[in-house]
Amino acid sequence: TEAHAANAQPLLRFAQEATEWVTLQRQAFCFFNISMAFLERIASSGDTWVDDIIGSSDRNRIVFEITEAAIRSEVNSVVRTVQNLRASGIKVALDDFGVGASNLERLDAMPVDFVKIDRRFVHGADKDQKTKDILKGIIDIGQRAGARIIVEGIEEEAQFELVRELGAEYAQGFFI
Repeated sequence: TEAHAANAQPLLRFAQEATEWVTLQRQAFCFFNISMAFLERIASSGDTWVDDIIGSSDRNRIVFEITEAAIRSEVNSVVRTVQNLRASGIKVALDDFGVGASNLERLDAMPVDFVKIDRRFVHGADKDQKTKDILKGIIDIGQRAGARIIVEGIEEEAQFELVRELGAEYAQGFFI
């Protein structure tokens, strides 16, 4: 509707401005969290929505975060949309990996550029060998699938040093 489109304009303008500012740095990525409902809705509307969000920003610096639900989706249009995003230069991150119904077959079938390991796997990993081994295994699996790893929930220096030691490329959390 016209009212819905008018309400969306300030948000789209903000998204474009934020994306342009972040991508000007050339070292930074601009992440957008995309819900499964949004992904399904736009899957049938073509690719123009991407330009509405990012404007003329460098697509190689844009990352759309999706949840494992999108990877598990049987909706062919969603799978195609994710593949088209990657083919256009947009990076795709699998968010909160390791919780919910993780399915490694889906990770293999629809590769992503980043795997964001859920914060639950870092808490206690610096004190418990079993937790540390599980975190290391998830990092290794993600990297072997061709993804760069982001470990979420880094709140202390010890956690930051641990994920660096385990080979994660990126960390996210209050400590950073």
